[in-house]
Order: sequence, then structure tokens, then C-alpha cells
Amino acid sequence: MVAFVVVGLFGRRLARLEWGGWVAVALSGAAMVVGVLIGIGEILGPATYVDRRYTWLHLAPSSAYPNGFSLVMGTLVDPISALMLIVVTVVGFLVMLYSIGYMHQDRGLPRYYAELSLFLAAMNGLVLSDNLLEFFLFWELVGVCSYFLIGFYYEKPSAASAAKEAFLVTRVGDVMFLLGIFLFFYEYAAAGPVGSGGWAANGFLFVQNGLPFLQQGPHVATNPTILTVAGIMILGGAAGKSAQFPLHVWLPDAMEGPTTVSALIHAATMVAAGVYLLAVTSLYIGFTATDSLVIVGIGGFTTFFAATMAVVHPDIKRVIAYSTVSQLGYMVLAIGAGFTMVGLFHLFTHAFFKALLFLAAGSVIHAVGTQDLFKMGGLKKAMPLTASAFAIGGLALSGIPPFAGFWSKDDILASVYSTLGSHPDFWPFFLLAFASVFLTAYYIFRVWFLVFSGDAPRDASLPHAHEGPWVMRVPMIVLSAFAVGGGALVFVPGFDRLLLKGSSFAGTLAAGIPPVYTTSDLLLSGGGVALALAGLLVAWWLWGNGRIAPASDSAAVRSVRHLLLERYYFKAGYDWIGAKGIYTAARAADFFDQFVIDGTIHGFERAFAGASNRMRRIQSGVVSDYAAYIVAGLVVVFVLLLLVAPFLVARFGGA
Repeated sequence: MVAFVVVGLFGRRLARLEWGGWVAVALSGAAMVVGVLIGIGEILGPATYVDRRYTWLHLAPSSAYPNGFSLVMGTLVDPISALMLIVVTVVGFLVMLYSIGYMHQDRGLPRYYAELSLFLAAMNGLVLSDNLLEFFLFWELVGVCSYFLIGFYYEKPSAASAAKEAFLVTRVGDVMFLLGIFLFFYEYAAAGPVGSGGWAANGFLFVQNGLPFLQQGPHVATNPTILTVAGIMILGGAAGKSAQFPLHVWLPDAMEGPTTVSALIHAATMVAAGVYLLAVTSLYIGFTATDSLVIVGIGGFTTFFAATMAVVHPDIKRVIAYSTVSQLGYMVLAIGAGFTMVGLFHLFTHAFFKALLFLAAGSVIHAVGTQDLFKMGGLKKAMPLTASAFAIGGLALSGIPPFAGFWSKDDILASVYSTLGSHPDFWPFFLLAFASVFLTAYYIFRVWFLVFSGDAPRDASLPHAHEGPWVMRVPMIVLSAFAVGGGALVFVPGFDRLLLKGSSFAGTLAAGIPPVYTTSDLLLSGGGVALALAGLLVAWWLWGNGRIAPASDSAAVRSVRHLLLERYYFKAGYDWIGAKGIYTAARAADFFDQFVIDGTIHGFERAFAGASNRMRRIQSGVVSDYAAYIVAGLVVVFVLLLLVAPFLVARFGGA
């Protein structure tokens, strides 16, 4: 936040001195140091709930709330917020440093660094919020910042359109999220306290006597229907931010922003916020069985659905964007199945290797000036560091051991598989997630072979490729280290406490990660690795050594390819619904306005105007006419008196 204020107020002067970016880097680096220290202290120390809060609004006891209730604002540090602090601050600092080299020729840099700093401040505020109302305020600030940054190149119509699309689609989820907050608040606040003391909105639920809800024991029975609807509303909010089906359409178009913004959105800020919302709701409030099934369905389907679109796209950034949607589906799947911390572990590892993939893609775009995969090729010799970094990120994404993605992806599959006996309705979504392992390895190494293999770029007009400056190389090296060794953190004493194979901090901590693998778990893990390797080999067979897979003349293949490139026509459908639906509603409103509202008003206007015209003709200015009117009036009065007099005599004559 300090960086936002400093760069925003003094950005132009600092820009002339080329210091504006370094101010933002220094302050984000300070935030990283603090965040990492807090995270390490929470991981290595005892599990704690450090809550610093003050009462924002207190309502006295009433008939509806006999004990009253309070709304509070504050900062809550618990195991999962500590984990998220590490992700947000480390990735944020590395992206900010990378921006010094990647964005150095762009205009509007003070605006860029101010908005990026505010983006990171909003995400940190969201992570540390100690109640859903405060969480929602920072949630909206994250959305506003994403609108600014996706539309950073606002002169381009496509960038301005993508920013508006992201803002409007996520607003749909935000309205659902707000309704979910209202329902949860109404249900739990109306239920009253367990024992003595009142309820206060805190810790994402309500705190009694200053202790987290999970330490209270059984809570008051509530209406399961309202809780189910509230859970669906929370899922809607998470689906909007984390681009889950059917609110996924905005994320690929968000690639119109700078690549650094894409890295931050996809790795540590906006899309992570949706998964984090599901996680804290699962841990502190809980979902009903119906909610869990819906969440599992959305996560499992999105995992496969997004991966299919990634296998054909020619844009390097959009392939990685679809990959993000797919990997977020894995996290949602795990949370819905009851393994919240397993999903968060994948969020942790994914943040680093996905940021690495975006920064490596940015290095390529910075060097050759295009995002078209079919114009690239042969860049491995000119850019060996970038090629190695992208390969490491791809191996981690594919779940190849011992890279970080293997540990988290493997544990999601093993955890969900363990529930299939008691939840057979999870089977279709588990199979979709398992099949996505093959697609993931195929599409990411299709990108690698198209970009880096071969002897020379397929487009001879591209500029000579070269590695970026050290400020771009260092973040890729650091993120490569996390992508290789990040999964090994599960073996650090104390870290497994954060990654429970369950969904309650208050429960037994014995079922941690890495799990005790059974024979079926080992077979499942081996099958997942085999699928990933098969996807890699198919990618090499079709695209390796600069080869281009021959285009099929089959009408069916062309139709499927066109369907995938058109995103299953979801975007076109939404555009059609928006255009036709909104246009039709606007025409109906215009008809009502013109012919009902305006028609009524104009009708009265014409009636009074006509009466006025007739009355105006009486005012002729001729004295004889006025005398005639007077005589006529006297005659009328005389006649009325003659007609009314008998009635008056009969009625009042005897008085």
C-alpha cells in the first residue's frame, strides 16, 4: 500500500529518475520479508490464531438477537493465511522485479507500478481479513485492480474489452458471494450463542468468548436448506474469481494485459482468491453434502474442460491461461471432496511453477515480439535459460517426480480416490481429473517443442532472440528452484501440520502429507506418472525437433478443432445472450418509456393544451361578447335556483 501511495503521488518525478519501479520493488521486497517471517513462524511454531481486531459496529440486544452481535475489523493470522502470505509476497516481489526489465520501454509506468502495488496490497489484506465482510471489501478491491491492469493497454480495443469482460463476469460471482455472506450471517447470528456470551462476526464465522468457532464444540443446529444455498452462493463467488465453469470465459481474454500481470493474476492474486475463499469457508463453516457434490462436479469438470481447449490454441499465453483454469479445477475438486489443505498445497506449488511458466513465456515474447506459437521455433540455442525454466515449469505442471507439482497433484488424486467408496457419485469427476493428467503434459510440452525445438524460427522476419536482463533472469531462476524443490516442503517438520488430509484444524493432526501410501495409492500414482509421460511423448512425436503435425483433412477433426478454438461457443453464446437479451430488454424498456410513461404524460399534456385552446377562444376582447356571457351566466344561475328552491323548502322549510 505504501508503494501504491509513493509511486502514485510521485511517479512522474520518479519515472524521470528511473527509480519508480525500484521503489515498488524495494517495498514489495520488505513485504516479502515480513510475510515469509510470519509464515515460517506459523509453520515451525505451534498452530496459533493471532487476531488483532476492534469492534466496528455493535448492536444492542433485541428480540431477534437476544445477546446482540458485533461486526469487527481486524487482522487474523492462522496456518492457512500464513501459507498464503508466503505465496502472495514471494511471487509478488519476483514479478515486480521482473517488471523492471520487461516493462522498461512501456509508457505509463507510474500507473503500472502504482496499480500493481495496490493489487498486492489488496491481496494481502484479503488473506489477513478476519471476517467475511472485511474479506469482501478487499475482494472487490482485487477485482478493481485486475480491471485496471488487464486494460493497461487501454488504447487497444481488445484490451479494453477484455478488462470490461473480466470485471462484468466476476461481478456475477461477487453478487452471489455477497448473498452467501448475508445467508450465513442471518443463519448463524439468528441461531444465538452456544452457552453464555454473544456472537461476533469473526474468524470467517462467529467467535464466542474470543475463541475460534472450531474450538467451541457442537454448534447450534441450523437450517440445512439455507446453508446449502449459502454454500452454492459462496461457490459462485469463487467460480467467478477462479474462472471455474461456467464463469471461466474471462480468464483467457485477460491475456491482453502485460505478461507480468498475467503471471500475478494466475499465480498469486486474483484466481487464488477464489480457491482461498472456498478453503476458509470449508474450514471455518463447512459445506453440506449437496454443496460438496456440486463443488466436486464443478472442479472435476473444469479440470478436463479447460485442458481440452489448451491442446489446440496457437497463443502461448492463452495455453497457459487454460492451464490455470484446469489446475484451479484440481484445487476445487480437492476442497469439495473434503481435503481442503491438500487443495491449498496444490495452490502453493502451482503458484510458483505457473508464475515461472508465465515469466518464461514473457521472456520469449520480449525477445521475438509475438505470441504465435507457429511463428516461433529453434529458440533453445539463443535462450537456454528460458528454455530450461519453461521445461522445469512444464515438468512440475505435468506432475513428473520429483518436481513440485507431482506431490500436490498426486495427493489430490489419491485423496479423492480414497472417498470413492463412500461417495460413488464422485467417480465421473475423478476420472475426468485423472484423464486431464495426459492432456496437461501434452499441451504444455506441445508449447515447449513449438517454441524451443528445431533449428530456427519458422518466421524468418522475427528479430534475433536473446535472453533478457538480469532482473528478468533472476526471478526465473528462483521460481525454478521452487518448482523443483517446492514439493519437498512436505518433509519439513511442522509443515505437514498445515497440509492435513482432512478439513479441520481442531481435529487430529496425524493424517498429514505425505500420506501413508497403500498399494492402490502407489498404483494410482504410477498410473498418473505414466499418463503424464505418455502425453509428453505424444507431444514430442507430433511437434518435436521443429516438426509441425500435419493438418488432418477429416471434417470431424476440423470440426472438433474449430469447436475447441471457439471455446465450445460459450463466449459466443454469452455475447449473443448479452447482445440479444440486453438489447431486447432495452427495446422493451424503451417501448414502455415511450408509449406508457411518456404517452401518459403527453396525453395529459395534449388534453390540457386542447382545453386551454378552447378556453383561450372565449377571451375575444369584444365587450358585447363579455356582456352576453354575463347574461347567460345569470340565466343559468336563475334556472338552477328555480330547480333547487323546492328541494330546499321541503328540506329546511320547517326549521
